[in-house]
Amino acid sequence: MRLFNKIISLVLSVLIMTSIALPVSAESSDKEEVIYIMTNANGSVNGVYAVNIFNSGNVTDYGEYDNVKMLNTSDKISVDGDKITFSTNSDKAYMQGNLTDVEIPWVISIKYFLNGVEMTADKIAGKSGDLEIRFSVDKNKNCKTDFFESYALQASFTLDAKLCSDITADNATIANVGSNKQLTYTILPNKGIDTKITAKVKNFEMSAVSINGIKMNLDLDVDSSEITDKVGDLSDGIDKLDDGAKQVYNGSNELKDGGNTLKNNSTSLNSGAENLDNGVDKLSSGIKTLQSGLDELDSQSENLTSGSAQVKNALEKIQTSLDSVSADADELKKLTSASGQIKTAVTNIKNGASKLKDNLEYAKFKAAMSANGLDIDKLSLGNSQAIQSLTGQISQLKEDLKNIQGNEKYKEQAKELQAQISQLTDIVTLLTGSNGMISGTEKYFNSLSGGACELYAGLEQLETNYDEFDKSINALANSLSEMLVNISKLSDGIDTLVNQYKTLDGGIKSYTGGVKKIVKGYSKIKGGASELAKGSDSLVDGTEAFNGGIASLCSGITELSHGAGELYEGTDKIKNKTSGMDQKINDKIDDIISSISGSDNETCSFVSDKNTDVTSVQFVIKTDKIEVKENETGKANTEEKLNFWQKLLKLFGLY
Repeated sequence: MRLFNKIISLVLSVLIMTSIALPVSAESSDKEEVIYIMTNANGSVNGVYAVNIFNSGNVTDYGEYDNVKMLNTSDKISVDGDKITFSTNSDKAYMQGNLTDVEIPWVISIKYFLNGVEMTADKIAGKSGDLEIRFSVDKNKNCKTDFFESYALQASFTLDAKLCSDITADNATIANVGSNKQLTYTILPNKGIDTKITAKVKNFEMSAVSINGIKMNLDLDVDSSEITDKVGDLSDGIDKLDDGAKQVYNGSNELKDGGNTLKNNSTSLNSGAENLDNGVDKLSSGIKTLQSGLDELDSQSENLTSGSAQVKNALEKIQTSLDSVSADADELKKLTSASGQIKTAVTNIKNGASKLKDNLEYAKFKAAMSANGLDIDKLSLGNSQAIQSLTGQISQLKEDLKNIQGNEKYKEQAKELQAQISQLTDIVTLLTGSNGMISGTEKYFNSLSGGACELYAGLEQLETNYDEFDKSINALANSLSEMLVNISKLSDGIDTLVNQYKTLDGGIKSYTGGVKKIVKGYSKIKGGASELAKGSDSLVDGTEAFNGGIASLCSGITELSHGAGELYEGTDKIKNKTSGMDQKINDKIDDIISSISGSDNETCSFVSDKNTDVTSVQFVIKTDKIEVKENETGKANTEEKLNFWQKLLKLFGLY
């Protein structure tokens, strides 16, 4: 960078010294201005002069100078107020004018700190320790020109590597120049700088800080089509994402309606199961009552057999008890009637179980859902397609995120893409869970269908067994009825009964044995009814669990619908926000280029606004060097005497 500056400066010097002179006759002559600004080591101005460069001929110039002189000719200068005229035959004529009470375009500040303590330049010279130089440039609001807006500065600090080590300088280009380290800062038009340099120093000294100012007028033609094309692709992707989000939202609403229908049907199923359970409870209660009667009948068998021996002695009591015997006949009618009702109830339960078995098939369930507006196969297929589509979108979004991640310019877009990826991933998880629920529902119905088949088979067996039992009850009732018919003849045939007591006693024993068999057989019926009750309870529990699962599913679908709505709302906002982004990027690029390219206004004179034919203005700013004062003996350093050309080259840092 330093070598590049030297080359540019050298070329400029050669152009200045070798340009062909053109005679002029305007009110002010064509010229170039080089403004030399001398500052103290802290950046404060202590002198300003201008070197004006003219072509040969009659020259007219304007400026508030307190002293003017020719640098390379002996041409006589005429001064009339702020008007300066002279005539020269030299190809290039250099006239110096010292300016007073002038404001330069920049406020320059250089502060020095050693071990954290601020020091002036003369105090810090020759010191050792931790050095910090704070360098700042800002606009001088008292200067009424536009040089700050259109001129770029290049500032150079030169540190002796023998005296300075561990040098750090943010925003600077560091180069080796012989045994020195040169730190170069570039300050763009309309920009300032506020930075620092740190180093460890020993017997610190520093050369003068050099700051050169030139007009910045960049003619940049930036092809932003590649960026805008990508932004266009991004906008197209966002449009597709927005359309997809809308479809997901609409689909989730349809799924929500189907879920509500399924929930209503599952409630009806649960209600039917509860009704069946209530019927089974009633059947069980009736069977228990009948069992109690049979147990009571069986308990009297022993009394009957023991009392038969006392029949003879109890004939009169039997005669007086004929009314109660008549009452027993009524009970027989109730028994046969109750048995018939139980038989009918068992048949009805079996028929209900048959319908339950038929209706618990998964195919019937799907048909019922379809009749209510929910095609489960279509829903499952839609979920799978949505999962595939969303997975592809997630992959694309991740690729887009990868392309812009780490670029501070697209930080907000990266956050939005990350949020979209997270939201779409949640939707994929939810849709996968929906398909899992559908599969689980099928397995559940298949399980219920198997249990219903077993229930139906058990009820068929119960119906067959109870039919036999009912026949036994009726036969018993008929036998008892005939016995009651003949009981009126008991008195007449009592003697015969006594004589044939052994036969009667044997018949009674056979009867009581039959009752025991009936009781024993009926206990099996009771056990079957108990199992039926347990199965009914399990069915109720299962339908309640199924109903709860459907409720949870509906809740999840509602959340999905809300999430899909938020996703659609978010993608719609992104779509609106990114609308016209390509033009905004072009405008931003133009603003950035404009901010660094400087003003393209016509070059104006720094010396006087009466000078209207100024081709260029350059600023050369130099600070005092920091050096140790001459020793106590008073022996001063001898400086080399320079001729004009050597001085001119030195001004540009080339000597």
